[in-house]
Amino acid sequence: MSVQTASSPPGGPSPRRLVDRARHRAGRLLGEPNPIWIRELKQAARLSRTPVILLVFAVLMTLLIASLGGIVSRDVAPAKAGVILFQVFFSLAYFVVALVGPAVAANSIASEREGRTWEAVLLTGIPPGEIARGKFLAAYTAISMYVVMLAPVGALPFLFGGITAMEVVIAFLFLFLIALLSVAFGLAISSKMASLRAAILVTLLLAFPLSICLFTAAGAGLSYAAHMAWPEVPEGPPIWLPVAYQRAPFGLDYALFLVLLPIAAIVVPAWFLYQVTVANLTSESDDRSSGLKTWFAACTPVVAAAAAVPAFSVDAHERMPTIIAGMSAMFAFLTFCVFLFAGDPIGPSRRVEVHWARRRASRLRRFLGPGIVRSAYLLLAAGVPAVLALWAAGHRLVLGATTVAPELAARQLGYFAVYALAFYVFLVGLGAFLRARTAAPMIARVLLLTLLFAIAVGPWIVAAIAGLVAELGTSESALLVAAPSPFYAFAMIAKATQGDPGPVVIVGYAAAVGWLVIGLGLLAAARARCAAVIAQRDAAFAETSALLAREDEAALAAEQASLAHAAGPERSEPGSVAGTAA
Repeated sequence: MSVQTASSPPGGPSPRRLVDRARHRAGRLLGEPNPIWIRELKQAARLSRTPVILLVFAVLMTLLIASLGGIVSRDVAPAKAGVILFQVFFSLAYFVVALVGPAVAANSIASEREGRTWEAVLLTGIPPGEIARGKFLAAYTAISMYVVMLAPVGALPFLFGGITAMEVVIAFLFLFLIALLSVAFGLAISSKMASLRAAILVTLLLAFPLSICLFTAAGAGLSYAAHMAWPEVPEGPPIWLPVAYQRAPFGLDYALFLVLLPIAAIVVPAWFLYQVTVANLTSESDDRSSGLKTWFAACTPVVAAAAAVPAFSVDAHERMPTIIAGMSAMFAFLTFCVFLFAGDPIGPSRRVEVHWARRRASRLRRFLGPGIVRSAYLLLAAGVPAVLALWAAGHRLVLGATTVAPELAARQLGYFAVYALAFYVFLVGLGAFLRARTAAPMIARVLLLTLLFAIAVGPWIVAAIAGLVAELGTSESALLVAAPSPFYAFAMIAKATQGDPGPVVIVGYAAAVGWLVIGLGLLAAARARCAAVIAQRDAAFAETSALLAREDEAALAAEQASLAHAAGPERSEPGSVAGTAA
């Protein structure tokens, strides 16, 4: 039922075609907007200080840019001054959006919980996904007003020259996209916090370093790579993407790096943050896993493709390190997902099972549902083919390159892929085993992080001690001690030769086989543990149901006995009256 009109929304379409469902959702969106969004807008409209804040912010930014333009135009040409003002203005606007957006979003859900109004929102019957979308639209509307108020100020660099109007428009479009990510980030943090102060503090503590790192790496850092690909793009300035869209010649590199990769860089994290928000707003007895698992299954091929794209555009002698960097990034993404799904429940709750039975859920829907064993299988089913596809693409590129030794490079790539896959299987099994043996997801994640750090760093410390104290004779002999570390794969690449594999590679293969066997063993143990826990839970539910059934039968028998006892005197009463008359 709608909160605004107190009327039920129109029913869904009878056929289950995708077109009909999309048409129904579009009609409902236009005819009945999100009630949470409308409520937030009405509350914001009552605040008289919002227009004053926006006006003061726009005036201060105008004075700053105008003063800077007057100072710079004295010493440099107007076109150069326009470029400087363009970089300064959009750099400041980026930090405003990247810091104010999460703070505004963090104020949404945490304030409801702190103000004791969250229960009232839940009692409306609105699904968690719709609540998340309404809160997002409200926060995004607020931060968009800041960007709109800055639009006249952003046109000042265009008046000086050196910057085209289209570059200014593209820069503002990317400001709105960055605002989308910042609001989604703040909303994901706010959905986990119960206190407003804690939500704002944690959000800002995370937003500061992340925004600075993104500005440095994706801004100034990638500008040099963009200049190497397109000399028309200047190197060094952090705001280079709007210039690249306008000045770079259209081609395959343009479509890959300026169209597809930016879309993936926006869609993948935005979808993830949305699913995290929905999962945090969903009750623990409901299905909190399907959204995140759907995101992982759909985005893993996208991340693999994004990791492989740079290798196709570099020179032949740079393909090998580029492919290794892409595979390392893919392994980091998969490791993050192992930690993410380490918080999955051991199995679906009875409520989820009842929903599945009522809706006649398919096997795929059940596979993407709650369950740590299902999560482990999904991690293997999506992660292993992604790494193999990266290896196959890299192997083909390396063999086709006109390098000094393409066979050696292909062999090095194989060493890295084998060790990475084996260690990934071990991580999946270890995460499933720890979650099956612990009661809380946080404990499983902390133990997994501790063990991973010890495995990654510990062997190198032992190798250093073995090389310095035990005096094993050669540095290569001491290096063998570090074989259990996942970073040993880089040592296998460095020690690879044209002939037979040396002891470093052989020991690395042995360590990889060991990790593979241990990982599969841990996964089997986790499956057995989860099956035992689920069987114990089902037995307890069956015993409780049987006990309740016996109590119901006893109550029914007692009720029938009382009715029979009450009906007995009524039947004997006519006979006694007849005897008295005789």
